[in-house]
Amino acid sequence: MSRADKKAKFTEQKSRKASTMFLIGVGVIIVAAVGFFALRKPQGIEGTVNVGATDYTNQSIEMTEIKPEITDTKVVVNMDDIKNNKIVTFNVPGISFTLNNGTPFNYLPLVAYVSPQGNVVLARSLCEPCSGTRFHIEGEELVCNACGTRWSLENLQGISGGCPEYPPETVKYQADGNKMVIDMQVLKNWQPRPI
Repeated sequence: MSRADKKAKFTEQKSRKASTMFLIGVGVIIVAAVGFFALRKPQGIEGTVNVGATDYTNQSIEMTEIKPEITDTKVVVNMDDIKNNKIVTFNVPGISFTLNNGTPFNYLPLVAYVSPQGNVVLARSLCEPCSGTRFHIEGEELVCNACGTRWSLENLQGISGGCPEYPPETVKYQADGNKMVIDMQVLKNWQPRPI
């Protein structure tokens, strides 16, 4: 074997070894990334207050209607009502709109609930495609009473049913001690999503 042949063989082995190491490195990174995304918990909804984790295993909880304090500039809800009932609903009168399916409203229905991770979530109590306004908690899912569509309580990501792309749309609020304070202008400016 000539010196050139030995050098070529050595270079080829070195190149194969480098390629193998590169592929192993890429494989390790891919496995780590898949593991990270598969094992992480669902993210909660941004801008919420946490009142402590809640275990909804094997539970079905219907909405409780409450009466908030409503003024021209804000809606105020007692956080204890939400914590104690787990899921509440209330209407804000004087806000008129028509859903894109033709259903008219002269009030804005809202829902507030405690997620399994303990976040207090506020949303418009509407399943827009089917016009549903009532929901219940079943396990770790929010379920539309009208069509049966299910969403994750943690992030309102669609799970199943006819309307998973249209979860109740979240509403930002401020916490003031034991009160949830909602800006009336935010509620009045809302428009239904296109279907």
